Amino acid sequence: MAATRRVRGAVVEDVALDVDGADRVEAFVVSPGDGSKPRASVLWLHWLGEHHNDRTQLLPEAIDLAARGVRSVLPAGRLPWLTPPVDAATDVASIELERRRLDRTLAALIEPLSAKVPVAMVGHDFGAMHGVGLLAREPRIGSAVFIAGVPRWADWFLPFWPIAGDPIDYRRALEPFDPIGAVARTKADLLFQFSRRDFYIAPMTARELARAAGRDVGLEWYDADHAMRSPKARASRRAFLERHLKLV
Repeated sequence: MAATRRVRGAVVEDVALDVDGADRVEAFVVSPGDGSKPRASVLWLHWLGEHHNDRTQLLPEAIDLAARGVRSVLPAGRLPWLTPPVDAATDVASIELERRRLDRTLAALIEPLSAKVPVAMVGHDFGAMHGVGLLAREPRIGSAVFIAGVPRWADWFLPFWPIAGDPIDYRRALEPFDPIGAVARTKADLLFQFSRRDFYIAPMTARELARAAGRDVGLEWYDADHAMRSPKARASRRAFLERHLKLV
């Protein structure tokens, strides 16, 4: 039985989604509180950081959009939140498991919707990196906001975790799953948001990822840090979502 509460007019359910052969995905499902059919839907993928390091991070934004008729799902991530990277074979398996978890989450998002309801995604940091892989294989997602992620998994994992084995072999093993390759296979309209003061992501790294899309995308810079606690960034992605989800 899902735990349900009302927040600012939205209905927030705390659910656990079954995944074949894996632990269930804990997620929030946020729906319009008036019981109306959703006009649009959003998948929100959280970051790894020092505050709201879980599926609550983007919950306020999902609740705000519920008033506009948007249904949202916000799943909890595992790699690297609960499953730290350790070596090539283990991490490839963990990324593939995260793919299955996201596929199941997307299914939960769109199952109640008609085929005409637009779908978007917002991801921050590792959530964004997992999300771009989903974008590459799920054309139903028509627009996405990518916040403060890097082009390659090894760019994060090698500097900040004790990875066993040869670093070059490790990079090669994870390369098929890297966001920089996946973003070139996406068809969604994209907005990239980065910070000028991000300790972890250099501007050239951010531009490399945006250029890899191979088409015109939005690329925005903010006076923030990696946490991207910028009211301007939040307002910009809300406007992007409202436009692409046909809420205006």
